[in-house]
Amino acid sequence: MAIDVLAATSMERRNLLSEFERLTAEAPPWQDLERLERLYYNLQALEDDGLTLAHYDIPLVAQQILHLVDTESLYPAVPDESVLSATYLNALMDLHLGRTHGSRVENYLNYRQQTDDLPAYIINLAIEGLSDIDQAFEQARPDTLAYTNLRKAYQQLRKQTAEQTPLPPIYPDHPSLRPGMVDERVLVLRKHLALAMPELEPALYDTEVEDAVKAFQQAEGLQADGIAGQQTLRYLNRTPQQRLDQLRVNLERWRRLDRVQQATQVIVDIAGATLRFYNEGQLILDKRTQVGRSDRPTPLILSDITHFTFNPTWTIPPTIYRKDKLPAIRANPTYLESNRLSVLDHQGNRLDPESIDWSNPGPILLRQSSGPYNALGQVVIRFPNRESIYLHDTPNKHLFDRNQRYFSSGCVRVEDATNLVALLLQSTHTEAANQFDRLINSGHTRNVNSRVPIAIILGYWTAEADTQGQVNYHTDIYNLDSALLQELNR
Repeated sequence: MAIDVLAATSMERRNLLSEFERLTAEAPPWQDLERLERLYYNLQALEDDGLTLAHYDIPLVAQQILHLVDTESLYPAVPDESVLSATYLNALMDLHLGRTHGSRVENYLNYRQQTDDLPAYIINLAIEGLSDIDQAFEQARPDTLAYTNLRKAYQQLRKQTAEQTPLPPIYPDHPSLRPGMVDERVLVLRKHLALAMPELEPALYDTEVEDAVKAFQQAEGLQADGIAGQQTLRYLNRTPQQRLDQLRVNLERWRRLDRVQQATQVIVDIAGATLRFYNEGQLILDKRTQVGRSDRPTPLILSDITHFTFNPTWTIPPTIYRKDKLPAIRANPTYLESNRLSVLDHQGNRLDPESIDWSNPGPILLRQSSGPYNALGQVVIRFPNRESIYLHDTPNKHLFDRNQRYFSSGCVRVEDATNLVALLLQSTHTEAANQFDRLINSGHTRNVNSRVPIAIILGYWTAEADTQGQVNYHTDIYNLDSALLQELNR
């Protein structure tokens, strides 16, 4: 199957090259020295985007430049200009769509149904760009703040890496390093944390080391407990190249999503366990979330928010019923009552729990009534998807204070979810925005359609950067980075 995908992607690129050559047949584009020099410069700059220069025929571009500078030199003209045209088109496509466009890795990013105009767009960009190569590359490159900041951070880290001497590893298979301990590994730990070596007791895990470990854990999205355990030490031991690769992978994710970015949208970062709502390009809300744990991951989704449920009931999904609720009911006869769960048949008729053989209950449903103890809280945000995933409120609000918030069975719990729903209703001028308090306080379950669908992305980014290029890393909780990196390097 993967071979078929690769073949289709290669065919797409070959068709674009054929069309480009047809449109430029009367004036071969690569006989212009200035144009070639700008192509060479912009291909070199792809390294700042985390793309591998070896994937582009840069030496042939240089050879053609040398030939045009001095036709009497030993450098012959490139015999087939199509090689240079293919390099140009591939670079624009890789910047605009991602080098892994079309692959089955994180294939929610492929959105083929939304890109019917893609060939025409790339061809127009390439043809118009012949008069300004710099502009063509800038237009192809994502201009979102998330991409721009991460690209800047990647440039800075690449420069730092070239200037740094690799540090020795701190062995994580030894006991955790804790405040008050004296351990020779603390000497290496201080170097990793860029702390000065004290004259007295340098191997002591003192408060300076503890505070630095907490700051590191906070920046990495780890639990900031100040203890250098196995996970923290593994993060500290990452090589500079591993850090660079992590940024490269996340730059690629933003490239592949660029064409579906909307001015008004909700973006859930699963790895970072955050949610951001943008209205007309402005960040309106930035909240924490609780997402699926590693054995029940939140799926990656592109969709549109279509409606909301106020004061929802909760019909227990089959997986949660089988793995969580049924064992709990068997262990505790009062579990149904204490959790306000009703037993129903598949026609919605109530059944007497006492009549059920819980060792073999048969085809039944469990439903939790609406109210303050309901697992979905006061509101649910719904959007079409195959996995029946939604965003919702939660009574477990204390869990938002954790650094690592991977607790759910797949759906996304949102901090301050009622405020988010109110803002979404207002931004779409939905009539229910004026009745919000009444809908919430009524206690009645009611579905409300959004007047306009709102784009939503459930994505996965293990690194993000601010405007200064300072990086925040997130745990690769689902181990997705390595597969995308392998595809990016293919």
